[in-house]
Amino acid sequence: MMYLSVYKAKHEPDRNYDIIYSVTEKSGSFYIEAHIEGSFVCETAALGSCGEKKANELAHLLAEKAVRPVHIEDIISDMRF
Repeated sequence: MMYLSVYKAKHEPDRNYDIIYSVTEKSGSFYIEAHIEGSFVCETAALGSCGEKKANELAHLLAEKAVRPVHIEDIISDMRF
């Protein structure tokens, strides 16, 4: 698995931790991995063969909205492109 890019949602007044989003690629399929910095909380969502540009756009959007790792799979499945 190759890491292509990383995005970060900085902590906010109601959330005192950072969330890291990584775009990865393996055998032509793209994934977004989200984890809470300094913890073992980590989730990975498969995007399929959407392309690197689309995967990066989605990871950037998730970081802007500070989506918790536990919710990324549900959001991505609702947004199927």
